[in-house]
This record gives sequence, structure tokens and C-alpha cells, in this order.
Amino acid sequence: MILPRIFMKNIKRSFHLSQNYYVEHRNPFVRTWETLFKDVKASLNMNKNPVYPEHVDVVIVGGGFIGASAAYWLKTRAGDGLSIVVLEKDPMYTNTQKMLSHGVLTQHFSLAENIYLSQFSAEFFRNIKEYLGDNVDLQYCPIGQLLLASDKYVEKLEQNVDAQKDYGIRSKLLTVQEIQDRYPWINTSDIKLGCIGTESEGVFNATELLRGYIQKSQELGANFIKSEMIGFEMEVQRDVLMEGITPGSFQKINRLLYKTDDGEIHNLKFAACVIAAGTEATNIAKLAKIGTSKGLLKEPLPIEQREYNIYSIENAKNDLAVGLNSPFVMDTSGLWLRRNGLQNNLLCGQIPSIRQDSGYSDTEVFQASLVNRYPHLKDSEIKVVSTELTDCNTYDDTGIIGPHPYHSNLIFAAGFGRQGVQHSPGIGRAIAELVIDCQYNGIDFTRYGFDRILINEPLIETNVY
Repeated sequence: MILPRIFMKNIKRSFHLSQNYYVEHRNPFVRTWETLFKDVKASLNMNKNPVYPEHVDVVIVGGGFIGASAAYWLKTRAGDGLSIVVLEKDPMYTNTQKMLSHGVLTQHFSLAENIYLSQFSAEFFRNIKEYLGDNVDLQYCPIGQLLLASDKYVEKLEQNVDAQKDYGIRSKLLTVQEIQDRYPWINTSDIKLGCIGTESEGVFNATELLRGYIQKSQELGANFIKSEMIGFEMEVQRDVLMEGITPGSFQKINRLLYKTDDGEIHNLKFAACVIAAGTEATNIAKLAKIGTSKGLLKEPLPIEQREYNIYSIENAKNDLAVGLNSPFVMDTSGLWLRRNGLQNNLLCGQIPSIRQDSGYSDTEVFQASLVNRYPHLKDSEIKVVSTELTDCNTYDDTGIIGPHPYHSNLIFAAGFGRQGVQHSPGIGRAIAELVIDCQYNGIDFTRYGFDRILINEPLIETNVY
């Protein structure tokens, strides 16, 4: 099949941090996580009679949540009409196994695109078995999310809630007294207002979602290959004229190189390439001279790795005050806390800053924030259960999706950070629309394109927490 051409549209002493905890005293949540990943491994037949094609319609670099979602949607819509190859260098998803906090669905956003994404995710999760199959158990728990705003963010929170009503988002503003009455274990001395969602918010098993994407897309014919993408090949197109490019010098990408475990290097000709490689996306883009050349190729893909710890609180004084129906709590410092399901412990962490030049360590910031918000936890033993990685867009902290203005058949789908997991259903669908329809039909992601970096128009999500 000849693919249609893709066009560009415009985280002191009272804390005992022990890594040995994860090995010797693994939390039940973590044990469940690891057990589920055995199923993920079993569903990936990357090492059994691998097929290395020389031609493919669409190659996806990165088989995580977004890449696997894109493969699922492409095969769902086109079936055998499109050949799909997914290159994933870590089929055991070593980093993904540690993502204990990413399975959160929230409607607290200010950008219309993010709101639409969350609404679609809610619909997708409600009908998960229809989409991905009867054996997918998302374990969704509708606990809601409580957002706490300091004086600095009160006006913005009120504006966001008013705006969200236009999209049918149901939420309730809470006064300080109402927060104290409902959740007396929260220190509200520096809180001026709260907001809690009343529907389509909760936590889910992100691993099951990923397993579902992979299993279903493979059933539909997507070819997952354990490999590392190492380069692109370009051909000079002398008949292509592009503004800012010397006539006769345009180079088109139509082939990539990847290396398998046996050291063999394979080349793969493609019509379209989707870069959904998360924290590795910038390095992949450099292989296409993005950020290392001039003109339209001058600006790099501004995605960097951010990491932060997830902690377990197991002997908290009066920790059961955080009842089974307590919401996922987030304040504007990025600190979050929730119960660990039916277990007696709590899970907590702090989202790292987009900038890493504060002069304070993540542990220091987390310690101060936790004790301030939950004073009854100050004498608790806090233990690290996981270190998570996210792909942070250092330009404006909003994801990048769509083709590059120079390489029109190179599509980005990265930089979404923690939101990438919950929003993966809609992101993957949008990629399929670009490839098949040459335009967005569901949610218009034109503003999320790489173009905004070239013209310096950042897209700020003011309610990202």
C-alpha cells in the first residue's frame, strides 16, 4: 500500500530512605506489578522467530504506552492495509515496571486538548474490554483527585474550573473549612482553596493498559522487534523546493537502521516514522539532523529525562485516617499522596520541576513538602520503592505531536511526561489519523506541533498537577 503524504498543520533524619526495601520487603503493590509484567513478557514474542522486513508502511520507534497505542490504532483502523513495525530495545520494559504513580486519570487541565484527551481516556477505560479484549483488567478505582491551591494559584484555579464547565467537566470547589472537615489529616494553613473532581477521575493499573495495547496490536498484525534504532539514511531530492532550503539540497528520510541483540544491523525502508521513544526521543531526532544543522533543522527536540522517587509510608501515625475513599491528593508544589489500594500503607512522591537548577536536592524538597502538608507523617519511616523516569519537554512542559516541518514523514509523539500514560489512548488515535487521513479528525493537535518551537509560541498547561 502506498501511504498518503503527511502534511504539517500549522522529586533529615526522620526519614529513612532504604533502597533495600524494594528488594527485601517488596510492597504488595510492587509484587503485583512484577507479576503482571510476566504477562507482558509472555505477550511479546520478540525472541521467537523474529521477522525483519525490508519495507514497511509505518515504523514506530518506541513500544511504550504511546508507541503501542499508535500501533493499536493504526492496525485497528487499517488492518492488513498497513504494515506496522515497532522497534523496542527493552521488551521487558525495565523502566516502565517502576512507574507506580502514572496510572492516574484526572480531568484537572486548562488546555482544551488535554481536557479532550482525558475525556476520551475516560470513555476508553470504561469500554476497555471492547477496545483491547476481555482479558484486560484495568482495575480502575474511581477515587477522584483533590487539588490544593495556595494563595498564588487561587485565581487560576477558579478560572480553570469555570472554563472546564464549558467542556462538561464536573468538579467542586472546596473552601478551607470544607477541606478541614472532610480531610482533617491535611494541613491547610497555607491553602486557600481546593477542587475535587466528581466523576471520571481515579487510579488504574497502567501495566494492564500497556499489556492490552501490545497484545491487541500484535493480534492485529503489528510486528514488535527487539532492537535499537541507530540511524537514518537520507536521499537528496533535487526537485523539491522548500523555503529556507537551498534548491536541490533537500534530503528526504525514507530508511532507518536498527541493531538487534545478535549485533546484526538491518535497514528498513518506510513511508512514515513515528518517534515515540520517550526520554530517548531527542537522541533519535538528532540522527535526522534535527538540532544539529541549520534552518528548519536548527532547533533540537527539547525533551530531557527527569527522574524522581516514589515512597511508601508504612507506619504512619493515624495513617488509617487516609481512608479507602480518600482521593488522590495533589498540591501546587507537585506533592502527591494516596492510599495503596486496600493495603495499610500510603504511596507518595513529588513531580520534578521542569528546570533542574533550584539548588536543592529532590529529597530535601520532598521532605519539606511532605511534613508541611501532612504533619502527622513527620516521624514516619519513609522508604523508596521505585525511581521513575519521565520525558520532560523543557520548552513548555507540554507534549509534542505531529510531523517535523522539514521531515514531513517523521512524526513526533513525545514529551508528555506523566500525562503520557493516561492520555495515550487519544495520542495514539491522533497518530493514526495523521497517517491515514493526513489530518486530525478527533482532537485537533495542531497547536502541539513542533512549529511552536520555531516561532516561539509556548503552550502552557497551567493546571498540569
